[in-house]
Amino acid sequence: MMRAHIPHHYLKRGEKMKTKTREAIFGYIFASPVIIIVLLFTIYPIIMVFYYSFTNYNPLETQKFKYPINPQELLEFHVGMFQDEVESVDKIIDYFDPFSFIQYDVGLNLNEEQKKAVAEYFEVDKLLEDFVEGKLNETMTTSEFMTKYMAKQKNLFKRYTPEIVGFDNFKRLFKDEYVRISLVNTLLYTVIVVPVQTFLAVLLAVAANLKVKGVKLYKVVFFLPAITSSAAISMIFWLIYSKPGILNRILVTLLGGFGFQPIDWLNNPNTALFAIMLMNIWSTAGYFMVTFLAGLQDIPLSLYEAAEIDGASSVQKFWKITLPLLRPQILFVIVMGTIGCMQVFDQIYFLINNMRNITLSFYIYKNAFEYGNMGYASSLAIILFGIIMLITFLQRRYIPEEY
Repeated sequence: MMRAHIPHHYLKRGEKMKTKTREAIFGYIFASPVIIIVLLFTIYPIIMVFYYSFTNYNPLETQKFKYPINPQELLEFHVGMFQDEVESVDKIIDYFDPFSFIQYDVGLNLNEEQKKAVAEYFEVDKLLEDFVEGKLNETMTTSEFMTKYMAKQKNLFKRYTPEIVGFDNFKRLFKDEYVRISLVNTLLYTVIVVPVQTFLAVLLAVAANLKVKGVKLYKVVFFLPAITSSAAISMIFWLIYSKPGILNRILVTLLGGFGFQPIDWLNNPNTALFAIMLMNIWSTAGYFMVTFLAGLQDIPLSLYEAAEIDGASSVQKFWKITLPLLRPQILFVIVMGTIGCMQVFDQIYFLINNMRNITLSFYIYKNAFEYGNMGYASSLAIILFGIIMLITFLQRRYIPEEY
């Protein structure tokens, strides 16, 4: 039987495909740690935020199932009698309410499903009998206590499980006055800071690109805020903005004759947010200056030389050559600046002491970590994420990157 002859070029093609497949496998293996890290630390938190936004999840409640308690001491406080004073269950049965005992003495906030389970399966007689016999004088966790005296549905009390509330958190957004205040403040902050810091960064970059003596020191001075701790910058500006601060001293010297009085810039709701804006512009303009400086150094000098031959002034060269050719960098800075301003938190946290000047990120923090409303905070985070995505899309769509 004759063998089929396989052309030589088909064999070579097959060997190339095997080599490419092998390289692809090695590539995926090499990249797998990065892929796993992205899945764990990026995608998983995003999924959990979406899940929590439809629940009443409260991180403070998760710890309550692990609290150590002494049931005898709690029951003595509840019925108003010491254990050695009680001779029978009948003496305390009328003073015992399982719901108030579990919620206020044990410290568990019961949802509707748990209340129903307690009403049907909590073994009141067994608990009171153990109390009378002195069997409760031991330390156990709240979870261990509940599972011990629940005849059925013990799983409801082994760990904290948030209750699904549907779109209640999102409906609440429309009724919350602080959502409106924080959203308006965030948008106002973004609309003012982004254009000013972008234009200032361009001017700083143009100045830093000049071939003059001391330009390196100039670059360092303006970039220094970018590598300084936000807490340190906030402390500096707190000293500047305080009533006896240098800003008020200068203004009193200049305007004292016109009746100017020192202003508490950070505690006055009419000035606090604008004071934070100035601080943010000062601290970020130098960082974005580096981005524009890199773009400026890519612009051919021949364009400026040709413009000079045609009699163009420095201002004309700036508007007709520099700015148009910096459009990719301008778009990048606007997008990154918008994202940063929409997420502004640390300066508000350090310096603002009133709820009239809060931003959306700060309000998310307040709900999540101070009020314990993680579900509601997650819904706020989704709204903020959606706003940032929409603004970024519109910027990419309507601001041309190329001239």
